[in-house]
Amino acid sequence: MRTAAHRVPLIASAALLATALSTGAAATAAPHMPAPAAAPVSATAAAPTAAAAAAQASWPTVKSGQRGVDVTTVQLLLTARGHAVKADGVYGTGTVAKVKAFQKAQHLPTDGIVGPQTWTRLVTTLKPGTKGTAVTALQHQLTANGHTVKTDGVYGPATTTKVKAFQTAHRLTADGIAGTHTWAALVRGGGSGGGGGTPGGGAKLSDAQAAAKLKAAGISRVSSGNCTDRNRKNCTSLEGIRVGTVDGVIALKKKSGCKITVTGGTETNHAGGTYSHWNGYKVDISRTSCVTSYIQGHATKHHKRGDGAWVWRVTSGGKTVVDYADERWANHWDITYY
Repeated sequence: MRTAAHRVPLIASAALLATALSTGAAATAAPHMPAPAAAPVSATAAAPTAAAAAAQASWPTVKSGQRGVDVTTVQLLLTARGHAVKADGVYGTGTVAKVKAFQKAQHLPTDGIVGPQTWTRLVTTLKPGTKGTAVTALQHQLTANGHTVKTDGVYGPATTTKVKAFQTAHRLTADGIAGTHTWAALVRGGGSGGGGGTPGGGAKLSDAQAAAKLKAAGISRVSSGNCTDRNRKNCTSLEGIRVGTVDGVIALKKKSGCKITVTGGTETNHAGGTYSHWNGYKVDISRTSCVTSYIQGHATKHHKRGDGAWVWRVTSGGKTVVDYADERWANHWDITYY
């Protein structure tokens, strides 16, 4: 006969058995219970690297209503990717539809706007020997950036030379291969990069030389005094302007498709300093809606100057290439090519 002392361990054992059975039953009855939440991903792993973020930010935004070489580039690249569209340099409804179709095929947001994500899927690495509309797009961009080459769709020796020259000017590996970084620098624009990288960009021109280059590109100039004397403040002079500055203005016209009118050059009565009008680094152009739309779509709003003008900046390789200062009160853009 078991005493009370013997029954205590038996009761405890029964309790343990009941607990175990209960736990097993619960596990069987609830097979769809969610698994414990995974540990959160670290901020470092979740966030893009600084380099990736910089690369994303370096692409311009091209959208409905815009015109110019960047639009032509989008159209040619769409055709190369199997979404054929007329390369007329006008971002109309047909181009919007093709961009949306491309974005849908690439599992991107179908907003019809070519931003960083769409650009990186749209461009393709091109090498010497390649042919097609993507090469034509590359050649259009090279020409618009001051490295003129025939747009024949053939990646021959001449195109290779121009690509290498552009890469050298923008501090990229000069391998003659148009990869993502080269494409980004091309469509980002800013002309020849001023005199900082382009050979001869720092050389200065006479008024007649600069005027001839601008006129050949379809760019006019005006002055309140109808004169070109750099020593008179009401004149618009190009005497002593840098080659890089003139090339930059020409590239701006080609890439934007806008009418460009120079309203200020190297004449007196502008602010001084190293990167000044007098030293040939700056130029003023009329503030039209076309020009304003292009600049704000292809540069980054950076800072406000002491005089209240907002500066929109273009950089390349971590260095400032162009500053566009919005001098709204004077109805012009004050542009500095470094």
